[in-house]
Amino acid sequence: MEKKRIAFILANLGGGGVERMTLNLSEEFINRGYDVDLLVADAEGEYRNLVPAGINLINLKKQRLLSCIPDIRKYLKEKKPVAFISAKDYINLVVIFAKLMARSNTNLIVSTRVNISRQLEVLNSRSFKVIAKLVKHFYRYADHIVGVSKGVAEDLHQITGIDQKKIHVVYNPVVTDELLAKSQQDNDHHWFAEEIPVVVTVGRFDKAKDYPTLLHALKVIQESKKTRLIFVGDGSEKERLQSLVDEYNLHEVVDFVGFQSNPYTFMKKADLFVLSSAYEGFGNVVAEALAVGTPVVSTDCPSGPGEILDGGNYGELVPVGDYIALAKAMKWTLEHPLPKDKLIERSLFFTIKNSADSYEKLIMNQRQN
Repeated sequence: MEKKRIAFILANLGGGGVERMTLNLSEEFINRGYDVDLLVADAEGEYRNLVPAGINLINLKKQRLLSCIPDIRKYLKEKKPVAFISAKDYINLVVIFAKLMARSNTNLIVSTRVNISRQLEVLNSRSFKVIAKLVKHFYRYADHIVGVSKGVAEDLHQITGIDQKKIHVVYNPVVTDELLAKSQQDNDHHWFAEEIPVVVTVGRFDKAKDYPTLLHALKVIQESKKTRLIFVGDGSEKERLQSLVDEYNLHEVVDFVGFQSNPYTFMKKADLFVLSSAYEGFGNVVAEALAVGTPVVSTDCPSGPGEILDGGNYGELVPVGDYIALAKAMKWTLEHPLPKDKLIERSLFFTIKNSADSYEKLIMNQRQN
């Protein structure tokens, strides 16, 4: 019997959450017996050498995603995959346009990974305003729409007016055997061998993560207890963050270790994981930290962390931008950590199997009008 072909698409192979989740899901569908194509506009980035074996990587070699529309149209007409799965709103729109041009019957599943309304509020960007308007008018042409949290799904309903029955909640495929295996590897950062508590955060350095609030909270904590912070990641805000480290005189207790292909050893070794974001779609790193048994403190930002932590039952939640509340929650959690077994048990809601099961149901069901 001929294998069913499905396709995924990315703009690049940069080291972000969407890229990681797409690779996870692609590998799972290979293991389930599907032929999997991964179209990439420009197949460069931190994950270039981490593409799982068996994935048919199609490098479109384009600098701009919009330039890929003819290639995607051609792909849909020639390969006729049973399903095409995309994530990130600007990528989703490009694929929708290509499908309309191809007059394809492929089951198109688009996934929104961020709370669009909150993103617009924080960034106030002209380009994001344009994307939001296009989402409102064109998402109805997708066969299925996925929000990675209940908050994202509700926001999509409010923006598009599309019937909630056509908007599905599918949590990200975060917890994998690979994650758990990698978390067991050695980490030789010397701070982990010392008695001073170590906090870890993982993510791109951009405005969405609101790392200045985390640094301000760390400064407050130093007044009562010396605590160290490791930043895992990189990005455009790095110089600003380094300036704040100098301004707050935190250079002895903050370390920037850059992008890590295996951030999970940092998470596992940490005494505490913190997410300080102004907004999220889901908050993969929160579920990852739970999976390795590390206590979590997070902002109750829209959307995702509050759902992952079940309203605070599995980790402290604090208001966005409130560095005093964040400092108090961090200090409290360091002194009163939840049992590892409880955290790990919660993470099982966010396994790759659960996510792939949900996507497979969508793959097998064309849109019902």
